[in-house]
Amino acid sequence: MSLATAPPAALPRVFDAGGPVALPDGRLVPVAALNNAATTPPLAVVVDAVVGMLGEYGALHRGSGPRARATVEAVEGAVAAIERFLGQPADNALLFTTNTSAAINHLARLLALGPDDVVVTSEIEHTSNNLPWRHQSAARVAEVRADDAGALDVAHLAEVLDAHRGRVRLVAVTGASNLTGHRPDLATLADLAHDAGALLFADAAQLAPHRQIDMAASGVDALAFSAHKVYAPFGLGVLSLPRAVLDRTPVDPGGGSIDMLAADGAVLWAPPAERHQTGTWNATGIVALGAAADALLDAGWGLVEAHERALTAVLVDRLSAVEGVTPAVDPDRYRTEDRIGAVPFRVAGLHHALVASALEAEHGVEVRAGTICNHRLVRRWVGADDAEQARVEAAIAGGDRLASYGVVRASLGLQNTVDDVERLVAGLAALASEGPRLRYRPSPAQECWVPSA
Repeated sequence: MSLATAPPAALPRVFDAGGPVALPDGRLVPVAALNNAATTPPLAVVVDAVVGMLGEYGALHRGSGPRARATVEAVEGAVAAIERFLGQPADNALLFTTNTSAAINHLARLLALGPDDVVVTSEIEHTSNNLPWRHQSAARVAEVRADDAGALDVAHLAEVLDAHRGRVRLVAVTGASNLTGHRPDLATLADLAHDAGALLFADAAQLAPHRQIDMAASGVDALAFSAHKVYAPFGLGVLSLPRAVLDRTPVDPGGGSIDMLAADGAVLWAPPAERHQTGTWNATGIVALGAAADALLDAGWGLVEAHERALTAVLVDRLSAVEGVTPAVDPDRYRTEDRIGAVPFRVAGLHHALVASALEAEHGVEVRAGTICNHRLVRRWVGADDAEQARVEAAIAGGDRLASYGVVRASLGLQNTVDDVERLVAGLAALASEGPRLRYRPSPAQECWVPSA
């Protein structure tokens, strides 16, 4: 099939992709799902795996019997698939959380960094790879610069590492930006981090769905991502980290973390790779992610990447040709660099959240609008000075979240087609030239506009 009507047949099929929705004017249109960086729909094989597993679901690590055994075997098989998907080093272990944010917070507490330690991160990080190092750790945080297109300044990283040599414990960077699609060279970053005596941690929430990961080959020591970004939205986060980090008292002790509790309160902890996995695991989420991992590996990363690169090229070409639409990142950066398909832009004269609401209500197109967890880079793009920043913050604190500056972002997944891109572009062209067709009322608490009668 052509790229315009469907993705290549060899790609995993998304469950019910393109189902029609009713717009406020009564039209039925297929959804153009262009907010994949926020979340992805499940793959059909993922739904099948979950339904099949639920028919045999039993106690995981909490009993014996046919159902318990079937559940343990399904989870163990899925864990092995996830390890293959990551190219996980032999001396690493997996911990499961609820999402990437929870995984990074967990890692920050596990590392038990002190005030003499340094964590190096960057100014392009998602909030989830920024706040945990400041609020779950006593370490000093040093930041690496980025350019206006959101690309990490590797030379500055080397300078920062040299300045803090001997005290840097961790370099924590994005594997791919959810705002600009930038992908730093993780192998180069690993070399720099290891030379400074630090571990390299990658926030792979956006990398995992779009590019092959090989932790062992690239030198990534620790990594986190969310299953709901990888076509398995069943409430699972993944943290891969060195087993040596786990040889300590768990930061979240509970059921399953110990082998024995003595009468005097003395604790015999479970083995290091098990003691941090407390309570009943999200077996459904693990099986779902294992099925998604296998499906992507079976399809082959070459096919996945080629499909998304081709669509990204179409997206930036079409957007840059719409009068009144300004890409936040020079389209040539997508053409010359291996960025994933996350593309931010603005529409002249229209609030970013109104653009997103009108695209949904009038065209059936899903996008994201706001600062998109990258507040400082977006502030740089809109040119907000200190006085404007203070005004915006005061308005937001007063309950008006629509007072924030922002951009609109379209982000691609393996189910998208050129038709989806053309729907977006047609909608933007209409908005830029004529404005919204419907009337909208502001909804500041939800940071959106709602069609009104």
